[in-house]
Amino acid sequence: MQKFLAGVGRALLFKGNQLIGVAKTLTDSTLNFSNTGEEIRGGAANALWGKYFHDSNLAVTLTDAMFNLEYVAASLGVNIESGGISVQEESLAVVSGGGSVTLSKTPIAFDGTLIGWYKLPADAEWSVGTITGTTMAIPGATANTTYCVKYFWQNADARQITIKTQYVPSELHVTIINDLWAGDITTDTSETTKIGRLITDIPRLQMDGNQDLALTSTGAATVSLTGSALAVSSTDTCEEDPYYGTMTEEIAGETWQSKVVALAIENGDITLATAGTETLIVRAVYDGMMASNRIPNSACTFVSSAEGAATVANTGVVTGVANGTAWIAATLTGYPSAAPGVVEVTVS
Repeated sequence: MQKFLAGVGRALLFKGNQLIGVAKTLTDSTLNFSNTGEEIRGGAANALWGKYFHDSNLAVTLTDAMFNLEYVAASLGVNIESGGISVQEESLAVVSGGGSVTLSKTPIAFDGTLIGWYKLPADAEWSVGTITGTTMAIPGATANTTYCVKYFWQNADARQITIKTQYVPSELHVTIINDLWAGDITTDTSETTKIGRLITDIPRLQMDGNQDLALTSTGAATVSLTGSALAVSSTDTCEEDPYYGTMTEEIAGETWQSKVVALAIENGDITLATAGTETLIVRAVYDGMMASNRIPNSACTFVSSAEGAATVANTGVVTGVANGTAWIAATLTGYPSAAPGVVEVTVS
């Protein structure tokens, strides 16, 4: 089946075991694979004998149309804190007796001084007003006159990050999900030609620490996550080579059995004594560049060509019965198009 990969994906962002974000509005989800190759040359005409590869890299760029403070925090390697510095802008009437207004919030110092700014609505310039408690002094102001007022205060309901001068960008676990589409005639009777998903899982993505919030009068700022995958070692298998991540293709309606073109039996020719037994090990062989692998015997149907010489159980256990030769065939149950695996059994 031909298929194509199109459209931006959506991403799941994890920091440790916490799901810190689901990016649903990406405008860019780019994976860049690179490797440096050194030519091995020598002899007459300095012929090319091979290439040695090093400095492999997997770079990731995720750009989101929606602002997300978590992205900025991850780029800067900081945590988001509860509460934050805010600016209060309000219109206030001068209190009875004149000379001051009462602020609705509790102000905080600006550059070490408890001050704010005020002006009449028709004024162009702002004046500095000193603050005591929640009272801002406005010299000469008459009662009931309305002033525009600005000052800083600590908003406990806000969120805040601290932009440090020295920071180490965060390391995230990122999973990117993209759609796969049919590239030829499909038997799917539904109205869509979306046939599956490509899931790229990167356990360790080190952020680059770059963040550009470009704000213009005619557009909205995007936020981005850019980084490089770090190598990890598997703790689930005996595979010793480190890896950057995995890329999984899911096709709706496909099973692993539907990709099998043939079965093979690892045991090779078998020699048994009478009443002797041996369990068959079956491998599935796939088309394309897909590696073969062992499959459970429960997925197979076994048949002996000469049960007088050797029998085979549904579990793949072959038992010698009497002197002679038998051919044991393993077929993939329910998938007759896959060529069977056959092994010769000699009982002596």
